[in-house]
Amino acid sequence: MLPGRDWDNYLQLAVCEIRDYGRSSVQICRRLRAMLEGLLEALPVHQHPAVRTQLDLLRDSVEREFTDPARRAIAQQADHQGIGGQHPS
Repeated sequence: MLPGRDWDNYLQLAVCEIRDYGRSSVQICRRLRAMLEGLLEALPVHQHPAVRTQLDLLRDSVEREFTDPARRAIAQQADHQGIGGQHPS
């Protein structure tokens, strides 16, 4: 049997470079947050810790990157539509 990756490693592989290279883009941060929050809704509870870790890393990255409080607040909001608008309630 070939060694494989576990869930945590697959998730990290999927989002690490997007977060690192897209950290200066408000919209990339918003879409990544939306994806991760969607995973929390869709995945079994035992997979949530890895997703929460990625959300924490994203939050930390946004806090470091966006020094303007207004832009930081926008970057911290999930954007499910991918067009910069608010998610419909």
